[in-house]
Amino acid sequence: MAGPEREYDVVVVGGGINGLTTAIYLQRSGLQVACFERKLEAGSGCCTEEVMQPGVKVNLCACNMVTLWSPPYGDLQLEKFGLEMLTSSEWGMFHPFKDRTAVMFNSFHAQKTYEHFKSRNVHDAELFKTAFNVMGPMLGDSLMSSMFSQATNGPDEVVAADGLGSMLRMLIPEIPENVHELNGIELAEAVYHDEKIRTAILGNCIMAGSHPWDGGMATLMPIIFPIMQALQSVTWTCRGGSHALVHALASCFAYHGGRLFTGCPVDKMILEGDEVKGVVLSKDAVFGEAEVKARRAVVSNLSCHPTFRDLIGEEKLPGWVKEGVDAYKNDETVLFTNYWVLDQPPRWEGYPEELNEAYGFNFGMESTEDIRRLAHCLENDELPDPPIVAGLSVQGFALADPSQAPKGRYTMMAWSNVPYKLPQHGGAEKWDEIRESYGDKVDALLREYNPGIMDTVVDRYCNSPLDYYRKNPSQVMGSTTSGPTSLKWYGTARPFPGCGAPRTPFGNLYLSNSIWPFGTTNLGAGYVAASIVAEDLGVRKDQQDWWNHDGIAAGQELLKRRGIELDLNIT
Repeated sequence: MAGPEREYDVVVVGGGINGLTTAIYLQRSGLQVACFERKLEAGSGCCTEEVMQPGVKVNLCACNMVTLWSPPYGDLQLEKFGLEMLTSSEWGMFHPFKDRTAVMFNSFHAQKTYEHFKSRNVHDAELFKTAFNVMGPMLGDSLMSSMFSQATNGPDEVVAADGLGSMLRMLIPEIPENVHELNGIELAEAVYHDEKIRTAILGNCIMAGSHPWDGGMATLMPIIFPIMQALQSVTWTCRGGSHALVHALASCFAYHGGRLFTGCPVDKMILEGDEVKGVVLSKDAVFGEAEVKARRAVVSNLSCHPTFRDLIGEEKLPGWVKEGVDAYKNDETVLFTNYWVLDQPPRWEGYPEELNEAYGFNFGMESTEDIRRLAHCLENDELPDPPIVAGLSVQGFALADPSQAPKGRYTMMAWSNVPYKLPQHGGAEKWDEIRESYGDKVDALLREYNPGIMDTVVDRYCNSPLDYYRKNPSQVMGSTTSGPTSLKWYGTARPFPGCGAPRTPFGNLYLSNSIWPFGTTNLGAGYVAASIVAEDLGVRKDQQDWWNHDGIAAGQELLKRRGIELDLNIT
């Protein structure tokens, strides 16, 4: 591999999926772009590795691949570079209960979700129908606006429980007049009559990064998120595993002339006054201690703390910036993972047969009291015991894509919601000591729901939040979303008020991580960063016919090619 040039138009620090997305857009816009990645393989947060049996592909971090619902999916022609999206069933998510019942969510047909709800509770089904038919048409545009454009509002300016809540009250009389005083759990208890439906919906909200024990927009998510699930199915994998997305992005970047340098950690940024002029590679880099100048911009795809504390340096931060960086909460969305290898396809004896092929599920929540228990544990840094699995479990990897496991083998994983710090156990370093025993607790919990499936387990691998942090230092405290997702850090408050992200207080420096929207496989953070950098540098032209895709339309086009038409109305 030839070494880097001494200078590029744009330098991107970190080859994660959002950093690569930004790099591709800017390269295609006529800029000369180089991306420097610490590891020998890009995409640490979207990796697929064989950590158990040979041939068993384990998606170690990103599991819900929602890239099809994004402008980059169409703009960058990711299918051309080998990305193929797969799912195991139209029933994307389910929530099992110990009495062998389940609440199910159909990914493509809102009508079927409605009919399933109706079999459990007519009132709740009609509530879902009303909300979907009225809000569904407008949610597409609002989602595009919130997920693929720079934030313009902060938490104090969000019209959520006051404005939108008042509108919803005209449709749903059960919504109390004091909705603005409620959290999501309380609203769910007020509007849904069936305890299992409300519990399953709240579990899905947690999975999406919305904490129903919060107020603000989180209050209304128990009504909004089931609609979102029916409009933009989240239960997808990639052929070959999650890391296939990284390969597609890296191939696209190279195709358009970009340079990706792996094994090249950045040690620091070159600061002249209050402007960032380039980077210095670490002495341990393949091209050790090389200085690489940026003629026009530097984009950091590292999270908030590594960017400002390490690459800029705490001593160089203005007081208000240091205060904002210090306040940024990394341990709000932290997960513990069990991975299993099965010698039989997953079967849910005694449950509805649709569960056998469904993609994902949450479990360990029998009622809203379990949701409150989780909130208490996370607020007090206590380890939930028994565990609560509301981060997502996936059984559909090898069902959708047999290449992810050898013949006769199947894979499954579960994300349990946990704190990082573990003060009652002696600190976060104690994760090494309790990892396997906590994995045993998750095993025992799943056995209560499905003893047969646990009898087919032939191998297990556990990942703690500390393991995630070690693997990827940008996942500070093991955060799966590069920081908090609650209302306090909504919009312009992410990563801290006054930052102006993806712009920063430092000239020429931009962020594609720890910004709004928070980082997911929809590549929204990378897209927003690219849009703002291109605007500032004057390279975003309206006549660019390739930079024009609508996120929802790209996903709908894919489904149509496969003969699937989303329900846009419930009858």
